[in-house]
Amino acid sequence: MKAHLIPSSIACAIAFCASLTAAAELPAESPAVPSATVAPDLQLADHDDAYLYRLPYGDGVSYRVIQSYGSRLSHIGTEFYTVDFGMPIGTPVHAAREGIVVAIEDSQERACWSTGCGRYANHVAIRHSDGTIGEYFHLQKEGVLVRVGDYVERGQAVALSGNTGYTNVPHLHFGVYTMDADSRQHSIDIRFATDDGVHGKLRAGRLYSNKLRAGAN
Repeated sequence: MKAHLIPSSIACAIAFCASLTAAAELPAESPAVPSATVAPDLQLADHDDAYLYRLPYGDGVSYRVIQSYGSRLSHIGTEFYTVDFGMPIGTPVHAAREGIVVAIEDSQERACWSTGCGRYANHVAIRHSDGTIGEYFHLQKEGVLVRVGDYVERGQAVALSGNTGYTNVPHLHFGVYTMDADSRQHSIDIRFATDDGVHGKLRAGRLYSNKLRAGAN
């Protein structure tokens, strides 16, 4: 299935965009796993820029991007190179890249839209072979399907999507993180192999599905 661009007026009808004006004065809040949790991995990270990630959900389905790189609502600073996919609560979340699970949280059930709500985000963090960390946020309560120390394959189901933490609509927040020279965690620019070709910045309002042909990575 190819990506489809829809008019912004229609895209905003998905509720998340409808909140942009009301939320414009709220500070962006990073959902990233605390650096202390993954610092030993991030300090050694040297991202493999040739790697093509899969979309963080199953094959044969597509979900709409509701925020992409640099979105003015909350994808700034640490979260600049992250993507939000609108999806119903309980949707299987799949590993965009293989690696080892280094952090999980799925005891939370609260969703709110104010400063401090980020700590309620259920999540999974997976360390890749180059030391970067793939992080999956806003997961369903008791929706994590893996344990710390597990090795997960590319495309393996690792969690169920939800609506926890700093959020006002069910969605999956995904990003890949490393650490800068000042030991600050930040997201990095990555590329996805989709059924519509290779994309860096996914476009808000579009539906994307995974590349089904062999050799996607």
